[in-house]
Amino acid sequence: MRIGVTVKYIGTSLLCVAAFMFISAGVSAIYGMDESFWPLIVSGTLAGLLGAFPSIFVRDKARLNREEGFFIVVGSWTLASILGMIPYLMYGGEFTFTNALFESVSGFTTTGASILNDIEALPRGLLFWRMSTAWIGGVGIIALFSLLLPASQGNDNRLTGVEMSQIARSSVHLSGASFTRITVATYIVLTVVAVLSLKLSGLGWFDAVTHAMSACSTCGFSTRNASIAAFNSPVVESIIIVVMLLASTRFVLLGRIFTKDGLKQLLHSDVTQAFYLAFLISTVIITITLYANGSYGNLWNCLRHSAFQAASLCTTTGYATTDTAVWPPFATCMVVALSLVCGCSGSTSGGIKMDRLLIAIRSLKQQIFELRSPNRVASVQLEHRLISDKSDRTVLVFIICYVMIIALGALVNTMCGMEMREAWTGAVACIGNVGPGLGSIGSCGNFANVPMLAKYNAMALMIIGRLELFPVLYFIGKKSR
Repeated sequence: MRIGVTVKYIGTSLLCVAAFMFISAGVSAIYGMDESFWPLIVSGTLAGLLGAFPSIFVRDKARLNREEGFFIVVGSWTLASILGMIPYLMYGGEFTFTNALFESVSGFTTTGASILNDIEALPRGLLFWRMSTAWIGGVGIIALFSLLLPASQGNDNRLTGVEMSQIARSSVHLSGASFTRITVATYIVLTVVAVLSLKLSGLGWFDAVTHAMSACSTCGFSTRNASIAAFNSPVVESIIIVVMLLASTRFVLLGRIFTKDGLKQLLHSDVTQAFYLAFLISTVIITITLYANGSYGNLWNCLRHSAFQAASLCTTTGYATTDTAVWPPFATCMVVALSLVCGCSGSTSGGIKMDRLLIAIRSLKQQIFELRSPNRVASVQLEHRLISDKSDRTVLVFIICYVMIIALGALVNTMCGMEMREAWTGAVACIGNVGPGLGSIGSCGNFANVPMLAKYNAMALMIIGRLELFPVLYFIGKKSR
């Protein structure tokens, strides 16, 4: 592995982080040079220098190898999270070192878990930076800066191939550069449409922009202590539900809906159909459960809250309009199940992904079929394409590793003194980049009072989940040799 080349590409990713720090400082200046202005300027300058410095001495633009790709991706996300905490540290308040790092990691991984008890006390510039970390992390740090790389060398494909799982590309015939451009362009257009829609619904420009960034990244950060419940608006909630669901749909399919057969391909997508069907069925079941238990008085309120929370959790956004911790046990089990699977590959959603769940279910059906008819050969298909045995095994290994890491994370949480329900749902929420668990870390709680070791455990789970396990496991395995 060429250390100089690896460091150079990591530095390039940090330039994207520096750019958004300066934009956040600009927001601070617009709102009267609040207390976050100089922390953001200093942090942006530091990130910019660290990012630009390697490029001065490293001129090698050769094709990256696989090992370098893994180290660049893991290194970029790790350093971005570390530099991202500096504005919080310099601002002070609730931000100790651990809390500042937790908030930064939570933002970049789009988890949306927070240690803040009073979000509204933060200055506008820092609030915007907080949302910027989520927006950068939503589409991917590597995806953003890889647009600047020369496509002829294939390095953009090498890097985004590590950051974004191969299963996300399985249904389209596109080069790495085209895939990335369509993904990023769709992400930007969706954000702009979300901003305008929220503005027309009655929100101010700042709330509209920040919540659009958060919803499109499926992060769930809010500028309000009560999250979306603070607006008490069915219109705002409906817009955000639509944005969250779209952001959890494969971006390449969304971006091609205006092309020939693009809309047909989206509507006939196995994964898309399964994802939206799961959301609708869950909403209906939770609504009936809440209404039967007299939770919100009438059917409309039950539907309103169940639809929003189901969308929020199945997309791993983590927004809240109510406290799911007080729901009937069956309803809470439903939302935890939604937090495990979540949206589609190639979106900003976290979790196991609906693609992998479908492959696993169809592989199970194949095994049962072959047991019944040993002389007949069955095949596994997804999006009308055959799934190779290698891809099938990769999916099953992923799911097994995912569950094992949840169990290990929950074990660490219980060792730290967390209550069993919080330990397990916290591990599920962090590796799935969902945000809220149950109990004190639920939709109306936060991670402020979680033990320090459990916070670092949560941060590790967030990064592992956001990079979809294998890059981090590869990095750990390489270092352990």
